[in-house]
Amino acid sequence: MNKSLAKAVRNLNMLENRLREYENKYGLKSSDFYTAMVSGQLAEFDGEDEYHLDFLEWLGMYEIWLDREREYRALLQQQEVAEQLKLAVAV
Repeated sequence: MNKSLAKAVRNLNMLENRLREYENKYGLKSSDFYTAMVSGQLAEFDGEDEYHLDFLEWLGMYEIWLDREREYRALLQQQEVAEQLKLAVAV
């Protein structure tokens, strides 16, 4: 596995672990939370200090995850999966 792909996987896993904390806390998958946030469905929580910081961090973290996921997919298209696996085993 080339270093940039391996780094992308590590970054995704780290972000997913953090996102999972919010998903468990609020009982909602990050993708569904993101959709609700960007469509304005959670406007009723805007003045709620209890949620405000969590929601901002969760939203930002998910947007970073989306960027990292796109980067990973782009890197993966540069080399076939079988070749990636051979490189990983060789290291």
